[in-house]
Amino acid sequence: PFDHVSMNPIKTWLFSLLTMPCLVLAEPKEGEKKDTGFGMTDTEVKLPGVTVNRKTHEVRLEAKVCLANGLLEYVVCKPGTFEHEAIFTTTAKPEIIHAALLLGGLKAAPLPPSYPVLWWEDAMKKKDSRVKIEVEWKEKNKTKRVNLTKMLRKRSDELEDPKDEKKKTIEDAWIFSGSFIHFNEETDTRTYAANFSGIIVGIWPDRSTVIQYGIENGNPYEGKNLGIEIDETQVPKVDTKVTLILSKSESSPKKEGE
Repeated sequence: PFDHVSMNPIKTWLFSLLTMPCLVLAEPKEGEKKDTGFGMTDTEVKLPGVTVNRKTHEVRLEAKVCLANGLLEYVVCKPGTFEHEAIFTTTAKPEIIHAALLLGGLKAAPLPPSYPVLWWEDAMKKKDSRVKIEVEWKEKNKTKRVNLTKMLRKRSDELEDPKDEKKKTIEDAWIFSGSFIHFNEETDTRTYAANFSGIIVGIWPDRSTVIQYGIENGNPYEGKNLGIEIDETQVPKVDTKVTLILSKSESSPKKEGE
């Protein structure tokens, strides 16, 4: 549903967004209270709904569990969009998350307009585009922090031996795809596509997604052994508040023949 435009508008938009903190860090006038959501400390860069650790480069955003079992096409979305096929919702604006990932040292590897067969192979080799996603939450007065992949599994109805459960494990293969700028010819305006679609982390290939799963896994509605589903034994109950932690993946890109 979106039209791809030149990368120049993206660079202009990102420059404007990333330079905004410099404009709002000045002391407010006497009697004026203004919280823009932007700020900077010795340890963090603060953006609306998102923080970037200046030492570890981790990007943290608040989210909430919206689904604890079932098939997935997405993982993280905006409220009021795809809660029926995603695990988490967050009110953090997708374009702000994009900017935070850039501050965290990641580089976007955009999906092409056509079916991304070649993208899957190429994107997985780009070390600076691969993202680690972790989930942190409180449970019985303890803080739990797990890799997102622990909450997911490959679909299969053929595993009779419980020891074969390892075959359902999915690879940690998230790619900072970066969405794109959509140009509306009727209104002569440009919009960051993920702001419109509401998709922040996706499994099913969608060019508007900020972070995309980097391995083809099939359409879950076309076969019982296709796609990815939630491992309900690993996900907190619905409405649990969590923190999503995004950082550059430590995984090495696969070499040819592996």
